[in-house]
Amino acid sequence: MKKFTTLTAVAATLLVSSSAFAATQVVHSDKMFTTDAFADKAAAYDAGFDYIDGLKKLPANELRHELTVISNSPAQDVTIDKSKVTIKEFAQTRDQVAYRAVVDVDYHFTTIKTQN
Repeated sequence: MKKFTTLTAVAATLLVSSSAFAATQVVHSDKMFTTDAFADKAAAYDAGFDYIDGLKKLPANELRHELTVISNSPAQDVTIDKSKVTIKEFAQTRDQVAYRAVVDVDYHFTTIKTQN
């Protein structure tokens, strides 16, 4: 009887510990943000880079929310890889040109690989 109890305990330990070895995967994604309209390009660029600086200062849980990280399992280690700011020029009226920063953020995160 003692051998059976020991064998059962070992099997249960292996079953529980196997989940600790679950495969992880790195997911790469990107997201684009736009700023408000500005009267000149320099102000639009400043707003775009200020937005990037703000993203880099966010705690992990807020960064996940801001980047809209979607995963079947909890996302870990959300990291911004690179970002860039471009300017979109547009006219609100015939003689009034405005500028908007378009911020493109590339990022990655780690999650548990699901079997589908």
